[in-house]
Amino acid sequence: MNGQTLTCAYCGHEYPQDTPAAGSQVLTEHIKVCEQHPMRKATSDITRLRSALVRLIGTDTETELRQMEANIRLAHASEVDKAVSINAIHALLATLPSNFHAARAQHP
Repeated sequence: MNGQTLTCAYCGHEYPQDTPAAGSQVLTEHIKVCEQHPMRKATSDITRLRSALVRLIGTDTETELRQMEANIRLAHASEVDKAVSINAIHALLATLPSNFHAARAQHP
C-alpha cells in the first residue's frame, strides 16, 4: 500500500499501517471483539434465538436432532406441525457451533 492506516468505521480502532482493506485476519479478529460492529449484535441474536429453539426442541446435538427429524417425519401429526418442528431442527443444525463458525469463516 502507500502508508495508509485503516480505521474501524464503528469504533475508530486503528489497524496496523498498510493493513489491506479486505481479507485480512487482523480485520476479522477485530470484528469479533468490536462492541460497536453490527456483526456482534447479529451473533448475539443468533445465540439467543438458538437457545430458545433448543429449549423448545429439547436437544442440540447433531445426532439427536437428525434422529428427532426422522421420528417427526414418521409421526402421526399434521403436515404443518411437522414442518414447523423440522424447520426448527434445520435452524439448529445450521447454527451448530461448528457449522455456524465455518459459515462465518467463509463470509466474514
